[in-house]
Amino acid sequence: MKTGQPLIALLILILGSISCSPIWLRFSGVLEEEPELKVLSNAEKEVLFLPIHHIGRESYYRAVKRISDSLDQQAYTILYEQVSTDLREVEDFVVMAKKFRKLTGSFDAGTGYLDTVNHKIGSMHYNPKYQLMNQPDLVGLGIDTATAIKADLLLEDLILAFEKKNGTIQLDSCDLDTDLESDYLCSASNADWQKDFRKNFILGLRNENLARHIDQSESEKIFVIYGASHFKGLKKELSHLNLEWTELK
Repeated sequence: MKTGQPLIALLILILGSISCSPIWLRFSGVLEEEPELKVLSNAEKEVLFLPIHHIGRESYYRAVKRISDSLDQQAYTILYEQVSTDLREVEDFVVMAKKFRKLTGSFDAGTGYLDTVNHKIGSMHYNPKYQLMNQPDLVGLGIDTATAIKADLLLEDLILAFEKKNGTIQLDSCDLDTDLESDYLCSASNADWQKDFRKNFILGLRNENLARHIDQSESEKIFVIYGASHFKGLKKELSHLNLEWTELK
C-alpha cells in the first residue's frame, strides 16, 4: 500500500497537540482575532514571522489568509511548516508514526484535536461563541504550494536523528497492536526521552532547519508561517549563523 494525503495530514495534527486548561485557552493565543507579525532583520534580509496557532477562531484564519495573499503579491518568499514523509509504504510509515507516539505519549489524529461538535479541546470544554476551528489546510492559509517553500523536516528525519543520538526506539506488543486511531494506553518512553524529543527534535532540529532555509534564501523579503513555539528558538539559531539578526519591535 502507498501512503497518501490522509496519512500526511495526520502529521500536522500530532505536532500541534499540547495540554489544555482554561488558563492555557486564555493565554495561548487561541482566542486572538488576528495574528501579530514578528519582524526579524539583518543588514540584508527582512523576515516577517507569523506565529500560527493550530487551533483558533475563524476570524483569525481569515486574517492569516489575507496577510498571506497580500505578502505573496508583494513578492515575499513564503516558507511554511509541514512535517510530511517520503516513505512509500504504509507499513513503514506506521512504524515511524508509532515510534513518534511512543516518544510523545499520544497520536491525537483520529478525529482531530478540536471537537467542534461537543465544543472540546482535548478534554477541556470551551464556549462555542468563540467559533474555534482546527487550522485550515495550506490553501485555506493562503499558501500556494507551487511557489511557497516547505521549510520543514520529514517524520523519518526526526525519528532517525533521535535514534542516532539515543538508540533504537523499541515498540512493544501493545504499541504494535494499538492502531494509530485508537486511544493510546501503552507505556510511553521515559520522561527524559520525551523531553529530549520535544525540546531538541520537534523544536530544536526543526528550528535549525528553518534557520538554514532563511540563511540560504536569495530573497531579501521572507514570510514565515510556523508554529508559535518555534519563534524563540529560530531567533537563537539565526544568531548562530549571523550575529546581525535582531528582532524589530
